[in-house]
Amino acid sequence: MLHNRYQIYRQEDTSFKLIQSYSCWQEVVEFALRQPLNTKKKAYIVDTQADCNCEDIFRIDDSGSLIATGHLARILYEQVKLSPLSTLTLEGAIEPLAITDGVMVLKPLSEACREIQSLNEQVSITTDLAMKSSVLEAPFTRHQHSDNDVALLVYCHDELIATAYFSRYIEDHRFPFHLSELCYELSFHTVYVAPDFRGMGIATCLANSIVNIARVDMTQLHHLLLEANIRLKPWLSALALTPGGEAICDILSEAFVEMNDDVIEELMDEGVTISYQDPIIFVEGIA
Repeated sequence: MLHNRYQIYRQEDTSFKLIQSYSCWQEVVEFALRQPLNTKKKAYIVDTQADCNCEDIFRIDDSGSLIATGHLARILYEQVKLSPLSTLTLEGAIEPLAITDGVMVLKPLSEACREIQSLNEQVSITTDLAMKSSVLEAPFTRHQHSDNDVALLVYCHDELIATAYFSRYIEDHRFPFHLSELCYELSFHTVYVAPDFRGMGIATCLANSIVNIARVDMTQLHHLLLEANIRLKPWLSALALTPGGEAICDILSEAFVEMNDDVIEELMDEGVTISYQDPIIFVEGIA
């Protein structure tokens, strides 16, 4: 289906699923006319071969007509992506630890689950809860990528002593909540420090490193999206799964707001024309 020019997506909650594709526009029109009236699940057509700056996303209205959404095909959308994990490490996003022989490593969460499980059985359970929780579902459609779910691992003498895991998302530009905005979300799940290493500032260092990663992402995204007069809307969601988690969530949210202010100020100092966007902060505790 991915090789056909016109791809049809059906909205399911806050995501979109590819359900059909056609090579000819007439087939799309016939598909639209066959749809039930007043359906609650919206359907969209993506023209994957639209010329640059031409309308490329259409929706099916209640009468079966095809309506342009106003979205335009742009080359820059191919560059709107998360910063690679290797880049984040090289750009100094990871904060230095205050413990002797301590090392922090950044990995995709999928590669770190087994290590996290060996650190503490409870952590593996909360990992599943964090990934499956609907408490933090944003109203916009997230663009899924292999680098979405990330783990920070802290080692001391080659022993894993602490971890934090989080997710970062870019709103799917094809189906934006607002045409003039694109959301960037940092979703914090949990942090765990082995009992013998608590009170050493490790959790705070983990939280600050997460915010630093968001800074690199957002700075890059601001530069790209401003070329198309699209504003980046920052969003932080944090879920406190364990006792004491609320304190880390508070540290993270305050640092996120300060980081957003700094990024905007730095862009303005560079002569970039940008309007301030208040970050949306959503923190939930279930411990």
